Amino acid sequence: MFSTTKTFHIIGGGISGLSAAKFIRRKHKNAHIIIYEAAAHLGGRCFSFYDKKLERNIDNATHAVLGANTEVKKLLGKEKFYKKVFFWKEKQIHSCCRQEIPFLLLSVFNTQAKQIAKSLLISLACKLFPFFPTQRKIYFSRGDLSDKLIAPLSGFADEVKTGWKLQTFTSEKDKINSLKFNRGEINLNKDDVVISALDAHQYQQIFNGPQFEFNQITDIYFRTGVPLTLPKNIPFLGTPDNLADWIFINQDIVAVTISNSHNIKLSDDELARFVWQEVRSVNGLIPAFLPPYRVLKHKRATIRQDEKNQALRPKSALTQYQNLFLCGDWTMKDYPCSLEAAVNSGKRLAQKI
Repeated sequence: MFSTTKTFHIIGGGISGLSAAKFIRRKHKNAHIIIYEAAAHLGGRCFSFYDKKLERNIDNATHAVLGANTEVKKLLGKEKFYKKVFFWKEKQIHSCCRQEIPFLLLSVFNTQAKQIAKSLLISLACKLFPFFPTQRKIYFSRGDLSDKLIAPLSGFADEVKTGWKLQTFTSEKDKINSLKFNRGEINLNKDDVVISALDAHQYQQIFNGPQFEFNQITDIYFRTGVPLTLPKNIPFLGTPDNLADWIFINQDIVAVTISNSHNIKLSDDELARFVWQEVRSVNGLIPAFLPPYRVLKHKRATIRQDEKNQALRPKSALTQYQNLFLCGDWTMKDYPCSLEAAVNSGKRLAQKI
């Protein structure tokens, strides 16, 4: 067991960094754990906030969790999972069939099905989609990501420093000896451990890591004022023939997700109007007006998960520095970039340390 003088410096307070703190704490009870987060809040791309325009809590992006995502399920506890997925195709509602496989792959990997690396397809079949009904259930966030995932994980660190952005570092031989943030410099003791929970872009910028290509995800939130319903009163719907990929209902908030959206050239207002027409057309209606909306574009939502970028992903949590370790969904080779991969990266890291 380590003494309290051993400090773990976690750079990045997203799901992977918070999960790393959790699993390190389980393994090393007396460790001193510090999380440094550049933003003013924890969660990375997984958090909720109050939107003044909509006057509601919304998620930075709607996240879906599968029944097979065992580590994230543990964090959610007894949260309700839906057993069936429905699709709107040719103006009809129907359940999943083989025709929807390319669409589902796009949703999971944020990459066109024909471009996805083969090793990732094998991983999906073996790890994330066991062919058992209990594993194919789905949960989606409803403006509660911070409450359901971030808050429970934030208590595993001894210190949380928000607004601390890592700018550079110094090293001697094969060890990092200082971390330089916008708010000051941290000199490391010889036994200290540094954990990068940065996204792939930030890691490349600071630590000269691999240079990935990225795909965008766009989320649009509409506030309807009164609860909107979908056919058969289902809570969410896949729409493969539309620009909108998924429609999620949370009382009077309608959330729309568009995967691999970097080629869309519409303005926010044009996009919101077009998508709102698609949403209402599912019920056979032509909208009379556009409700209040918020468009959130995540330009580097995930790495592009094709053969080229898959080959650049690290094979382990190790780096060229003895005291620097990696976590993050992009670091889990042969895993789809997802919440499950992020949590598992923190677990793998703690085991390696």
